[in-house]
Amino acid sequence: MSEPKTAHLSRLWDEFRGMPFPRDFHLREPEGVCMVSLDTYLAGCISVALDGPLDDWRREVLLRLTASLGKVLPSLGDDAYGLEYFTHLHEMALLAAELDAARGE
Repeated sequence: MSEPKTAHLSRLWDEFRGMPFPRDFHLREPEGVCMVSLDTYLAGCISVALDGPLDDWRREVLLRLTASLGKVLPSLGDDAYGLEYFTHLHEMALLAAELDAARGE
């Protein structure tokens, strides 16, 4: 990666903040996953990770929900924008977890 992880995550975060939540995803729960809650909790964890290390609770939430999102992403292919939005969120969550782990080393 050519840019430092924090700068890369910050750039992705700025892009994401301009993306509206996908239409009709407030009603979707693929594989029982509430996409609104997943979005809210992951975005909160990512936001905190931009400023410093995560506490244990946020770290566990970030890891658990990142895995959940990774599992449901393939089922979102029927909505191009929804897939783009949640793929972007997943990329940020993976990067936030990587950044947080590096801070703990």
